[in-house]
Amino acid sequence: MTRFVTKEKLARLFDRLENLGIQVLFIGDSEGHRDVNVKYLTGHPEDAILFVDVQNRQTILIPWDYQLANEYAEADHIVNIMEHNGGIIPAAIETLKEIVDDNPKIGVSKEISYFYVRNIIDSLPNTEILFDPREIDAELDQLRSIKSPYEISLLKKSFKISNKLVEEIEGRMKTHTDIETEVDLSIFVENRMRKLGAFGAGFESLVASSARSWQIHTYPRADKLPMYRPGLALIDFGVNAAGFTSDVTLPFIMGPMNKKMKKIVETVMKVHDEAIEKLQDATFLHEVAENAVSTIEEAGFKMPHSLGHGIGLTVHDAPVLRKRPTHETLKKHWTKVPLEQGMVFTIEPGIYEKDVGGFRIENDVVITSKGPEMATNAHPIFIDL
Repeated sequence: MTRFVTKEKLARLFDRLENLGIQVLFIGDSEGHRDVNVKYLTGHPEDAILFVDVQNRQTILIPWDYQLANEYAEADHIVNIMEHNGGIIPAAIETLKEIVDDNPKIGVSKEISYFYVRNIIDSLPNTEILFDPREIDAELDQLRSIKSPYEISLLKKSFKISNKLVEEIEGRMKTHTDIETEVDLSIFVENRMRKLGAFGAGFESLVASSARSWQIHTYPRADKLPMYRPGLALIDFGVNAAGFTSDVTLPFIMGPMNKKMKKIVETVMKVHDEAIEKLQDATFLHEVAENAVSTIEEAGFKMPHSLGHGIGLTVHDAPVLRKRPTHETLKKHWTKVPLEQGMVFTIEPGIYEKDVGGFRIENDVVITSKGPEMATNAHPIFIDL
C-alpha cells in the first residue's frame, strides 16, 4: 500500500497551507481520535502522528508501529519512536523542534486530540496554534472528494462484492433460506463479504424490519426481531474490499402494499431515478438535491437527511448532496459545490413513516467524463409472505 494522495494534490496542499500562514500541519490518528487523513496522505493504516512540513515541503510520519509503517506507508521521513525516550509524544516534540523556528505557526485538524495540543504548547511555548476547520479541514475534504483513477479502482472492488451480495440477499430472502431475524441477515452479509474477499464491513450493517425501519439509523443496528412481517424493511451495508468502502441500502417490500406504502415506494424510486438523470447535466450538487426534496414534499412527505454523500476511505467523505441552507448562520459559510469528474457518492432518497416503516434505496455513483455511472445495483425486493 502507498499513499492515496497524488503528487499534484500534495503540492496543492502545501500551497494552500502556505497561503494560510501555516508552517506545519499536525494531524493525529489515535484510538478515540481517528483521522483518515493520515491514511490518505501516507497510506499508513492507523495510529500515527503526521507532520506536513510546509517550509521544507516534506511529510514526516511518526507511527506507533514502526515496522508496520515501513511495510505500508509512504512519507519523506518515518520516525522510529523507539529511538526517542518515552514514545510517540517525545518523538513528535523533538521532531517539531528540528523543523520549526522560535515562533512556529502550527495548524491542527479538527480531529486532533487536546492532549497533543497541550503537549506542544508546554514544550514550545511560543507556538501559535491555528485551528480553522473551514479552511484546513475543508481543504483536506476537497482533496479527498475527487478520487484518482487508482482510488476508483479500489472502490470498484467494493462495488463488485456489494453487487454480488445484493443478488445473494435477494435469493435468500425470497426463498426464506437461513434468515429469519434482523441479526441473521446482518451476520450473513458481514460473514459473506469476507468470504468474497473483503477486508471487512465498511461500517456496522443496519438491518431493520418493518417494526423499526422508520428509524433512519437503527439502534441497535440489528435486533432479534423477525424480518418477515408486513411492511417496509431494509438493510444498509458497506463493503471495505481494499481500504475503500461502498454504501448500499437494499429495501424490501414485505407482502402486499397498502395505498400509503405504494405512494412512498413510488415517490422514492422516482426521486432516485430523477437524481441519476439530473446528474447528466447538473452544474452544482445542490441542484440535484433540491429537485429531490421538491418531489418528496410535493408528494406530502419529508426527507430528514441529505440526498447523498461521498464515499471513499470513510463512509461519509465529501461531498454532500444537500439543498442550499436557509439558516442565516449557515448561509454565511455555504458555497456551491460543482459536480466534477472523479466524484464518487451515494444517491439515497428515503421516506420514514412509523405506521408502515421506512423506505430508502441507496446506490453508489461514479462521475466519469461521460457522466454518472451506476456502480451498484440496489433495487426494491418484493417478498411474498
